[in-house]
Amino acid sequence: MGFGDSRKPPAAAVKSDIKYINCQVCELLAKNAYRQVKAARDALKPGKKLAEMDIIEWIEKISDPAKDEGEWVAKVDLVEKGDTLKVVEMEELGDCGTECKTVQRAAVDIIGDSDTDIAEALWKGKMNRAQFTNWLCHDLTSACKQKAPKLPKDRPAGPAFKVLDAQEAQLQKMMASMKESGMGGQIYDRESAMRKYMGGNGDEDEYDEDDMPPMDFGSQQAAPQRKEEGAGPREGVQDTLTKVADVAQAAMDKTKEGLGKAQESLASAWSSVSSGANGLLSKWGKGADEQQAQDSTGTEL
Repeated sequence: MGFGDSRKPPAAAVKSDIKYINCQVCELLAKNAYRQVKAARDALKPGKKLAEMDIIEWIEKISDPAKDEGEWVAKVDLVEKGDTLKVVEMEELGDCGTECKTVQRAAVDIIGDSDTDIAEALWKGKMNRAQFTNWLCHDLTSACKQKAPKLPKDRPAGPAFKVLDAQEAQLQKMMASMKESGMGGQIYDRESAMRKYMGGNGDEDEYDEDDMPPMDFGSQQAAPQRKEEGAGPREGVQDTLTKVADVAQAAMDKTKEGLGKAQESLASAWSSVSSGANGLLSKWGKGADEQQAQDSTGTEL
């Protein structure tokens, strides 16, 4: 992912691979859904209960690697092992490339229109994890009803798992959140972001809310009217943009630091090459002088 218009195109799922991993993805989906709901239920105060609507919202997000609920999707690596394609859980977040998108697509297909049924089963809490997994993958859906076919020998191996930098992960989540809010998914450096969205010069201390025009957060949504007291949601918008700008600037600084080190290494290498070349030239020149002196001696004789 880059800045401005230089972003790489999004990866796409390999639909032909889903049949090899469908059951494994369903089991992993069931495990994460069950654990998340259990953790939320255990964190409740005595006498409190989870709302079924909250669980439905979690299920809607659980296959999205850009959401906290769907982070498990970005931690999956697809590994070829003999004639099978294994779904392997990794400890760290990975860059969501073709394999991540393939797992995501499999999870989305498994849930389908059954999100309310899944949420209801989790809300009732009458099944343990093994029972819930069996119900989801064998009874409610057909994800595990058939054995996965064997991998063809001529199928090319997939890409290696690429760990995603923590700062990059945070930036991608902010982009997804901005896009969902209707603010687009393009990232700028700190000053550019403040100029584009705040009309200022990048210094939030100089930002004057009275000078800020109403912001349109969606093509079909009218701009909110200014309240007489308080800044309303605009303070939240400013905070979000400031955080995005800070992360973007940090990423750019990190890139500049890397380029600086590369330049120093190149200069050092060039110095070594130049020194070696000068040594060779000096040695060659000395040898030529000695040969010329020998030739002159031979002529005199």
